[in-house]
Parts: sequence; structure tokens; C-alpha cells
Amino acid sequence: MNGQRRITSSVIVGTAGLALAVGSGLVLASKPQETEQPLQIAPLSTADSGSPYNGSGSRDTGTRADWSQASVAEPVPAVGGAVPPGDTRTVAFAFEPERDAGEPPSASEPTTGATSYETFDLDDDEPSATAELGHSDWNSHTLDRNERLSGLWEQEWDLPLATLYRLLDDDENADILNRVRPGQEIEWQVDDEGYLTRMRLWTDSASGYEWVREEDGWDFDRHEVENARETSHLIISAEIDGSISAALSRQTELSSRAAAAIAVLMDRHLPVRLNARAGDEFTLLVEQETVVGEDTPQNLRLLAFDYNGERIQEEAARNVNGRFYRPDGESLLPPFDRRPFSGNYRISSGFDPQRRHPVTGRVAPHHGTDFAMPVGTSIQAPADGRVTRVEHDRYAGRFIVIAHGQGYSTRYLHLDRALVSPGDDVERGDRIALSGNTGRSTGPHLHYEVHVKGRPKDPMRVALPESDSLEGEDLEQFREIGEVLFAQLENGQRGEQVALRPFSELAGQ
Repeated sequence: MNGQRRITSSVIVGTAGLALAVGSGLVLASKPQETEQPLQIAPLSTADSGSPYNGSGSRDTGTRADWSQASVAEPVPAVGGAVPPGDTRTVAFAFEPERDAGEPPSASEPTTGATSYETFDLDDDEPSATAELGHSDWNSHTLDRNERLSGLWEQEWDLPLATLYRLLDDDENADILNRVRPGQEIEWQVDDEGYLTRMRLWTDSASGYEWVREEDGWDFDRHEVENARETSHLIISAEIDGSISAALSRQTELSSRAAAAIAVLMDRHLPVRLNARAGDEFTLLVEQETVVGEDTPQNLRLLAFDYNGERIQEEAARNVNGRFYRPDGESLLPPFDRRPFSGNYRISSGFDPQRRHPVTGRVAPHHGTDFAMPVGTSIQAPADGRVTRVEHDRYAGRFIVIAHGQGYSTRYLHLDRALVSPGDDVERGDRIALSGNTGRSTGPHLHYEVHVKGRPKDPMRVALPESDSLEGEDLEQFREIGEVLFAQLENGQRGEQVALRPFSELAGQ
């Protein structure tokens, strides 16, 4: 990349913060650790774990898997006074291992959900303005392994450490930089005196974050940035002779990463992996989004499909809510998944409101279901809803609560990391967290609860909403969208680029 970009920005947020290193160590600083607050969400078992019973004296150490171990020299002080010029205290995090798209995590190699393809959804935020100062030309650096941002900042880029410390005094920025990886690009500009005025971190070739110094001070505002992109649509037709992934991988129009992504998206809306048979045929309408000037699509969106097979015969199109519906407006899948993750993980401890502690003999209800899984496994929203709580408790560890309407809510305990914030709206299948081993837990697992009208129910047996048919204005809107998408499926030819407005425009988003 270079400085000659066409960029739009969205969601201006007042901030000041940044992480410190990459490579074998990502350096970040944060405010002093907050005092733990008691959990106020309902009686919780004082010892949840991946086994049927917990030891009464177990204590979570707060450590992550080996690849994400943190080595702490000492915390960086909040920026308020003078900062010693040579002060480079750090907290180092290592990079996660690489993995083929679609490959599930193993017990010995946890993931951070890098195989999820929800990032293939498009971002339709409107651009917003940024502050303007006198700037130099853009400087650029692509991060390499074993590089530390603190060292680059002062020794290579000749930027004042005081500016870095000012940026570091913000938890959200530290969280952003905690996920930085080799290959990502950082760009920056300075004023005539060599002070930082603007900096960009590109999370991929299409989008990233920009920090802009205020014109009348030394604080920085952060906002999201995007490179100009163009949208195209493609018809894909194939016949299965092994698996749907294999059938897609043979399509010359798709990269291997795109083929794996589409296979995951199809299986999310249609149980093809279990039911696909040799000889089954399918046609897909796919939307591709490519950064201007590049050849490889950055984002993909499955818009419609027609599957004709031995066990499955379905035709469906995407609606504005991200779900797929048959031509008559009937939902293709139930609106509430039984389990909040993909893949198969064993139940290590079931729902038992009368469970007795193995040592004390006292009743210690287990209000959820425990699934043994490696730290870092992606956790998904089982249904549409709104995040109401993201907190930490000494027993529950990091936890999330989501309200789904109709009296239903779900809870997720012992998480390694939350990927959502209170007030966020989520859709079925969205990544919301990474499983962990926090709080009072004797092994990596997810403790999952379903509450109906405030009362805990067995997540594996509770009656869940089964129908989601469109009605009234929603049905009319879908029929207008579906008419266009189904026509493209019927008339398009394999490998053909079709003339179609972006889905966001078609859906009026």
C-alpha cells in the first residue's frame, strides 16, 4: 500500500490509545487492573468447570493458552504527567498459529476464531469527516515478526515516546492493537516539528483504523477507514462428487479461501455437509467486494442458492436481516440454534438444578450445560438479540448476557475474550466471544445457559422458537428482493458476471 488511497471513514470515536509491539510479542499498555465487581445476574454455581464437579478450592490463574501467554515487566502508568523518555515497559503477547480456512481448533492449538467467515459481510456505514492538520507525506511500514512497535516508534520512526504513551491511555485502542499481526501495514504523518499528526493501522487491505490529532491539542480521535471498493456478482454452478467444499474448490472463478468461506456460509444456512450426496447439483449467486486496484475479492456475501439433491431440495434468498427465506417467505432454518457454536464438542456437565456438591453434600444447582472445548473456540449468537452485559466475576469469569426477546435470554461464562459490548445488536451466527477458562474453572470449557422469563432452563431440552415466517410489509419487501435474486439464479450461466446492484442498495440498507 502507499499513501495514494481513496478512503472513506466511519464512526468517529474520541480516543487516545495504542498497543506497543508485534511479531513474537505484541506490546500493549493499559490502565491499572480494575477491581473485580460481584456478579449480579442470578445464582451461579460457585464452581463451574468442564467436568461434572469442581474442586472446592480451585482457582483460575487467568492464564491463556501457551501461544497467548503474557509476560509483564510492569504496568505502564496512566498518562497525566511527564513520562521518562526511555521508559519502554511492556506487556507482550504472541501471535496465534496459522491454520487452513475451515479447520477447527484442536485441544493443543486453540484458535481465536480466525476461521470464521462472518468478516465477509459488508460494512455499509456512511463516511464521516476527519480533522485536518498540516501533514508530511505518508510514511509506511509493514509489520514483521519479532518487531516491537515501541522500538520502531523511537528508534526507526523517530517519534516521541510521550505521544505513544498518550495514545496508550485508552483500553479500546489497546484492544485493537492486541490483534495486530505480521503483514499488517501502519502509515503515519508528522508535522514540521516531527510530531505525529495522523496514523493508520490497516487490519486488511480494505479497512482499518485511523488516529487523527486534534488541531488545538495533543489528544487523538480514532475512526474507522475504508479503501474504495467495487462490487461484482457471480453465478456458480457445480455438481457434488465428494463434498461441497471439494466441488467449490474446483471452481476456477474462486480462490481457495473464497471456496472455503462459501462452504461454511452454505452449511450455516443449509445442513449440506451431513446430507450432501454425489450427483447433487447447486447454483449460487455470490456478491464479491474488491478493493479498487486489486484482483482478489476482499469480502464475499452469499445472496441466493438453488440446491437440488437426493436429500435436499431447497431454493432460498437472503433477506435484509441476513437470514435466508424460501420464495413464500418461510424461514429456511429455525431462528434459534440449540448450541452456540459450530462443530461437535462433548457435554462435560449437564443441566442439574438439584446437583449436590461432591464434598459438602449441599445442593449446588448447575443452571447450564458445560461443553469441553479448547481456549479460543469461537462462540456464536444462537439467535438475534441485544447484548445486555459484558462483565467479569470471580466465579463466572468473563461472561456475556444476551436478550433475545419473547422472554428468552442466554448466558456465556468462563470466556477468554468478549467480542461484543453492552448495547450491541447481534444476529444469529455472529461471533460474540472466544471460549476460555476464566473464573472458578478446572478446565477449558463453555458454560451455556438459557433463561425463559428469568428462569434457567435446560439448554438441550427447552422449547425454542421454531418458526420465523415473514408477514405484512416484511414479506412484501422480501418478495421484491427475492424476485430479483431468484431471476438471476434461473437465468444466469455458470461463471457469468451478472449486472446487479449491490445487495445493500437492493435491500435499501
